[in-house]
This record gives sequence, C-alpha cells and structure tokens, in this order.
Amino acid sequence: MLEILDDKMAIEGLNVLHMAGDIGYGVLETGISVDQLTIDIGQSNNVGFNYFHNKFGMPYDFLLKSSISSGHSLFVAVKGSDQLLGFARFEKISDETEKTYKGKTNIVNYSVHLLRSIEVHPAHRHVGIGRLLFAISVNQLETNVITLPDNQGAARFFKDKLNFKCLNPGNNGLSSRYKDYLILPYPRARAMLKTMAVNYPRMVLPELIGSYESLKFRDNMGKSISKSDISDFQVLFQNSKELLDNKLMNELDSFIKRLDA
Repeated sequence: MLEILDDKMAIEGLNVLHMAGDIGYGVLETGISVDQLTIDIGQSNNVGFNYFHNKFGMPYDFLLKSSISSGHSLFVAVKGSDQLLGFARFEKISDETEKTYKGKTNIVNYSVHLLRSIEVHPAHRHVGIGRLLFAISVNQLETNVITLPDNQGAARFFKDKLNFKCLNPGNNGLSSRYKDYLILPYPRARAMLKTMAVNYPRMVLPELIGSYESLKFRDNMGKSISKSDISDFQVLFQNSKELLDNKLMNELDSFIKRLDA
C-alpha cells in the first residue's frame, strides 16, 4: 500500500491507508474524527450527500458517529484536509474459523462483513472514487463481503462493477436470512485493489504515473534530471510495487536504472 501521506490531512483518528492525488483513503477510528470533517449536505441550492437525509431524515454526522460507536468499520475518502467525498460502513457478522492439523493451523472460512452502505458525494461520482474506496476497504479487512442492494441499479453495479455473486448461506456458515444477499468472496475481494491498479494506474497511483511521464518527457527532450527528482521517483516506485503488474514494474525499473547509469 502506498505510504506517502498528505501532511495537510491531519484529522485526529483518521488512519490514512492510501493517497491518490489530493484524496486520502482511510478508516475513521473515533467519533471526534467526524466533527473535523466538512460534510456537504444536499439541499435545493446545494449538491451534497442526501440519501440518508432524504430517506430517513438522519443527520450524516450522527450516522457516521453511530457507526463507529457500534463497532462498525468506517472507511472514508477525504479530499484536501477535511472534505468528505465518500464513505463505506462495514459490520462484522462472523469471525474466521480455523482448523489445526498435524500442528499446522489453516483458515477454513474467512470472516464475513456486511457492507451496510456506501455513498459518494454526487459531484464526485463516476470517476472511480467509490470503487477505489471499496477496494481499499476490503483489502484492509481481508474478509468475505456481503450486501443487500435496495434497488436493481445498485444490484447491477455490485454484480457488474464489483464482481459480487449470489450468496449461498450454507457455503459460508451463515443463517438462511441472508439467502437474498450478494457476496464478494475472499480472496477475490483482497485482489480487487491490485486489479484496479493494473487496469487504472492513473486513478490508483496518480503520483507515480505523473512523475514517470514527466521524467520520461524531460529525458526524451534531453533535459537534465536532478538526483533529487530521481530519488523522489524511486521512493514512489518502491512504495507502489505491490500494486504494479510485472510489465509496468519492469518498465519503471528499467527507466530508473537508465537514469542512474
């Protein structure tokens, strides 16, 4: 996971897991964190979060704080220092089960988390923020994820974009009450972040790709590249390796070696 974090993002209790440009993705760990967020609420003259406000009349700060106090995992996408762009709430409904045989312990069934909701600010939808937020969340949780979409459009999104499948409760040790739910099984869930990085590197790793293209352009134009710029690029490369496919990794590695020659 990329570990170059934005110094301006100083929300207390926010554990930043990934930075993509000026957007930080992480998990909120305390209710105090919510008070430090700027949450745009959708109104007649303002575009903002509106689903829970319109459907349940629920204030968003109350929703987020209640999720944390209930022990749910609350992942967020935050732009700049404090602007909330999206959030995802997960509730753990079963623990992983292990089996020991001849002194070796293996996981028989991974834990299961219920995705209670995921919402992205209306002005920032359709650019991958929701998918990246979800991918980072399940990568961190290392779990099976189930959900129950409340409309056909949402169901298509989970199936087509996030690869959820119909759930067979008996195969996951769950109650029959979950028979209509969808599931994203582990380890497919954990692989989602790397898959996104491979397919959409500019979205997931904008600093790395931007730096590479800038240095490559300067190199092709015969312009000098400082040791400091090379060093910064090497740091980005090293911190991003686990998300790169072999083709891009070899390409960037060869470029660095040529600059160092």
